[in-house]
Amino acid sequence: MDDALSRELADLAALHRLSPLMSEYLPTTAHELRPAALAAVVDEVLLGSRTVIVECGCGASSVLLARLLAHRGFGHVLSIEHDERTAAFVASQLRREGLGHVARVVHAPLAPHPAALGNSQWYHPQLVHDEVSAYVERYGLVDLLLVDGPLLGDARYPALPVLRGVLAPGAAVLVDDAERPGEQTVLVRWAEEFALRFRTTPRTFLASAMALD
Repeated sequence: MDDALSRELADLAALHRLSPLMSEYLPTTAHELRPAALAAVVDEVLLGSRTVIVECGCGASSVLLARLLAHRGFGHVLSIEHDERTAAFVASQLRREGLGHVARVVHAPLAPHPAALGNSQWYHPQLVHDEVSAYVERYGLVDLLLVDGPLLGDARYPALPVLRGVLAPGAAVLVDDAERPGEQTVLVRWAEEFALRFRTTPRTFLASAMALD
């Protein structure tokens, strides 16, 4: 079986597993988590009992995670998104479904960042600092960091240098699109700089590591 067919079958199986969270149609974009990757995130939330989640990049998957947390009865997610239209849609959908008590979307435009590599940009530094600080003060240290933005490649590098200080011991760090060269470069640097060991789950392109105590 070739890799493309294997991935398609994995996504179909994941959609079946995710069906309890598909209460209504949600539009998706090319940058969304693939179904197999989203199912792996849901598994980590449930099996790891993750309760304080930060998501870099948001979309339909953010709404599904909010539904999951609401159904489970505990947990919160803070989603940081640079695209104003996407952030507005997800925020309005969360309000419409009455999920504002478990999920919050922050529109953080891209800006120069001291932790960025080269000339790349990351989410607005002061805005992220203020939002994450308030979130952690209210709910505790982050036990799941999901990196699915912004954009591509090494633009995602600042996520760990910026957020490492608010990660709980044993927190999970999940990175989408781990098969791409830019993301691989970021993972190698993170592994070296933060003593992490990433593994990529077959057919999901989702890399994962556990933060050290």
